[in-house]
Amino acid sequence: MYGGRGLSPVMARREEWQEQVKLSLLLDKWLDPTCTFWTATDPVAPSATSGAMRKKRGVKAGLPDVLVWYCGKSITIELKSRRGQCSRSQRAVRELLLRAGAQWWVSRSANAAMWALAQSGVPFRTIVHEDGTIERWQQPKLPAWEVPKRTPHERRPRAPEWEPEAAAEIAEVSADAAGDDIASLAASSAE
Repeated sequence: MYGGRGLSPVMARREEWQEQVKLSLLLDKWLDPTCTFWTATDPVAPSATSGAMRKKRGVKAGLPDVLVWYCGKSITIELKSRRGQCSRSQRAVRELLLRAGAQWWVSRSANAAMWALAQSGVPFRTIVHEDGTIERWQQPKLPAWEVPKRTPHERRPRAPEWEPEAAAEIAEVSADAAGDDIASLAASSAE
């Protein structure tokens, strides 16, 4: 049980990681590189020594998972599992980013993060395929628990329990997290 909510820390991290992979694919596909730049962050140190070295170099704890710049705007997105909560350092960094003029969102899914970017005024590309068909990003309807929030203190309905579709999916995520075939997870996550 994770925080008494039925979701183990390992499962919560896997869920969050899967959404980060999905978001990466969506951002690469829909953001126009001529006017936007984005990057994911990886602030978790693999060891205490590495953490101490990062701290000395100025790496801040609580940095959001995704940073997007569009025509002078800074938009940050903290991805959380269905029942995840922002840490104290994440809430403190949020306040500092807001004071510096950045926008900050907490999102529970890749689609929610895309919704947050659209609400922040970031336009998405229109893709014209070789056969002449046009593809535009379409915002799916989000359940109330999934709608992104600008503050971690906003109330939201409880999310349903997250359960992997199959044990094979968990094995895939574990293998990919270990550095194995990330492309296969990305392809299956995009479906």
